[in-house]
Amino acid sequence: MDDRVSNDDQCDHVLLEWDKMIHTWAIPLIYSLDMIKPSRFNELKRRIGGICSTSLSERLLELEKEEIVKRIVSADSPPRVEYYLTEKGNDLKLIIKQLAEWINRWK
Repeated sequence: MDDRVSNDDQCDHVLLEWDKMIHTWAIPLIYSLDMIKPSRFNELKRRIGGICSTSLSERLLELEKEEIVKRIVSADSPPRVEYYLTEKGNDLKLIIKQLAEWINRWK
């Protein structure tokens, strides 16, 4: 019985973390960052298609807070802002791809 409680706790923890990291537009955003490195805001917006600037900005901030995306501001004039996937983001991308393969196999 103790093993079941432990497994349930682990599952709850995974679901909480997943919910924090993956919101609407997060997966297309992660894939877009994978496809074009580095990526600027408007490049991402064009690449994803259908996302409004507010949603894109919110997702980027959330993913940056979760250390999935890194935001770099250059010292150029005007400043140039670029986004990259972090190591954590690259790991998450692999998990998402594996999940997509599993879904496609069993749908």
